[in-house]
Amino acid sequence: MPMPEVTDTTRTPGAGSATGNGGRPAPYMIFRAMEATGVRDVGRVLVAGDTVRDLEAGTNAGAAIVAGALTGAQDATTLGGVRHTHLLPGVAAVPALLGLG
Repeated sequence: MPMPEVTDTTRTPGAGSATGNGGRPAPYMIFRAMEATGVRDVGRVLVAGDTVRDLEAGTNAGAAIVAGALTGAQDATTLGGVRHTHLLPGVAAVPALLGLG
């Protein structure tokens, strides 16, 4: 599988609901981040988040990897209750997931 692109949608200008595109769990923030970074293939996208809405947005966008990070307020049982590909102890585990560390 090709290496997914990693983009922080919270830092992507114009990606949020203020643009009228809707917030999570709609996939538009992820699509806007892809557009802003020149990524055209959602199959190369990794979405990591610490809320159910983050995981739902990644799934709704069709991201290749939808990883729950267990460093937020929601636990493994809560995050594990929605579609995802991985549950990680935190975002610091993303490089290892991608074989980078």
